[in-house]
Amino acid sequence: MHLHVALTPRDAAPGHVQIVVDCIRATSTIAQALAAGYQRVVCVGEISDALRERAAGVILGGERGGVRIDGFDLGNSPAEYAQARGTTLVLTTTNGTRAVLQAADEAEIVLVGALTCLEAVAAAAARLADGGAVAVRCAGVRGEVALDDAYVAGRLVERIAALAPAAEITDGARTALAIARAYADPLQALRDSQSARDLDGTGLEPDVERCARESVLDVVPRLASLAPGRVVITG
Repeated sequence: MHLHVALTPRDAAPGHVQIVVDCIRATSTIAQALAAGYQRVVCVGEISDALRERAAGVILGGERGGVRIDGFDLGNSPAEYAQARGTTLVLTTTNGTRAVLQAADEAEIVLVGALTCLEAVAAAAARLADGGAVAVRCAGVRGEVALDDAYVAGRLVERIAALAPAAEITDGARTALAIARAYADPLQALRDSQSARDLDGTGLEPDVERCARESVLDVVPRLASLAPGRVVITG
């Protein structure tokens, strides 16, 4: 097995299996929504794309600048998805859903990863790779490295490597692994990130703690279908 981490959206992420991570908050929200009973999460890049999806049973969720988009049903807080309000969630976010769209163009199998579903996603990635390459794509923040994403990527590398001890680990993956090992506490890693600081003053600061819970969801969000500008994730 070959393990790699793309730390920024600009970095290549070669892999038969690709795991997208935007821990604060999009991938945590996707995992929570599927665990709560949404049948699918449709990831789109733009607000206009989301608005075209509006229909019976469809909930529009998303953020720009960290806060809920005007006219949308919900924002991008995992707390808003404790219960399903429809069958389909259409989600657009500043970084995360765009990373999902990018991954869908690059890999045959795309998973969505977060701390909240760490164990389930790591086990699925190791199984689905079948000895091939696994890459973690970090969504980043404003096009640069996001500490929260890099930390979660390192934790994923750690767990996948434990399941595949002979795995070859690239420098990108070793960098993420070193970041993960530098923190004894997931919450501190997330609190140190720019993604957490971007929530200061929004009233959404508790989302950092929600996203720091580890392996509390037994769900593996996975790409089910794609079309231009539209990716469907199911559990």
